[in-house]
Amino acid sequence: MNDLTNFNHLTSEQYLTQLQNKLEHRHLLDEHRNLSLSDSSEQDFLELFFSEKVFTPDKEFSPHTIRAYRSDAKTLLQFLMEHSLSFRNIGFPEVKVYNKYIKEKYAPKSAIRKLEFFRRLLDFGYETQFYKAHLSTWISKPTSKKGHYIIEETRLEAEQTRVQVRELNQKDAEYLISCFPKIVKANTNREQLEKRNLLIGYLLYTTGLRASELVSLNWGSFRYNRQGHLYADVIGKGKKPRSIPVKDETIELLFDYRKSLGESVEINPEDVNPLFFALYNKKEPCEHKKRLTYPSLYKIVKEAVHLAGKNSKVSPHWFRHTFVTMLLENDVPLAVVKDWAGHSDISTTNIYLERVNQDNTHVYLNKVNVFK
Repeated sequence: MNDLTNFNHLTSEQYLTQLQNKLEHRHLLDEHRNLSLSDSSEQDFLELFFSEKVFTPDKEFSPHTIRAYRSDAKTLLQFLMEHSLSFRNIGFPEVKVYNKYIKEKYAPKSAIRKLEFFRRLLDFGYETQFYKAHLSTWISKPTSKKGHYIIEETRLEAEQTRVQVRELNQKDAEYLISCFPKIVKANTNREQLEKRNLLIGYLLYTTGLRASELVSLNWGSFRYNRQGHLYADVIGKGKKPRSIPVKDETIELLFDYRKSLGESVEINPEDVNPLFFALYNKKEPCEHKKRLTYPSLYKIVKEAVHLAGKNSKVSPHWFRHTFVTMLLENDVPLAVVKDWAGHSDISTTNIYLERVNQDNTHVYLNKVNVFK
């Protein structure tokens, strides 16, 4: 896919020479030496779109993001195939029809994401002369309720009937976490697996880590600050580093898990071995460590949800929403919560605060004497 631009191993001079040769050989440069796809194949168009605008070398993508991009591309390809269209055939009528199709078939948040992918593709096509018109101007996205919500509808043509918040109350969260170790079925390394799963639940619930951040943890991610408190250092969205304090209850489980593996509990910032790794069918669980993947983490949560008999929609990310809400309910300052959660903008954190305040309106209502 990246035959045109994947020269990361080369020096700058080699990179320039090979890229020039590739583009000139395929006639992809205009008289101004700008990228021009006016006469290119659709394969070149798609290859360059993904390499230059989607999976750029300077960005790291979570498994969730990669799946989303692939899903969006597959949706567009299927639509074109069903209507016997090629990318070259896309014009004003096709943009409007695809826009209508997406808005009718998908919930607002998914529709917005898929139409944003389509917009980026059309803009790239216009910038590179693959399309002669600025077609993305005809895209109209649906509105979506901001924040951590699921919009439930009775049917496609109906008005929205209920808004469900993607978070757990404290009782449900704690019960669900207690089910994490109970889903272990293997006899090999049962104790280690149970301790691992319980620690995963506690870290999700007490740190607000994103799933991708949790599976990326190494033993060297932990450190003591100057006051002797344990912190986890993570790299979040946009490669933004942040430090998260670890609660005493979670620290106890962390060390207990390490001891069950026969590992040292001495903090070692140089240790790049994964904190969580596959343990099934390993005679020596600490050798050949294969980092726990997002699908494996997702499966752990889903199996615990099923065992607990809770909402089947619950995913690892629900714990993050629960954590942020819990902080705000306990009067942790908004700016502190923003930094702790790794939100890029305080307006994101404020969405949680607005709902917390709404949930507390009964306090004010009870102060009003409506019966004389």
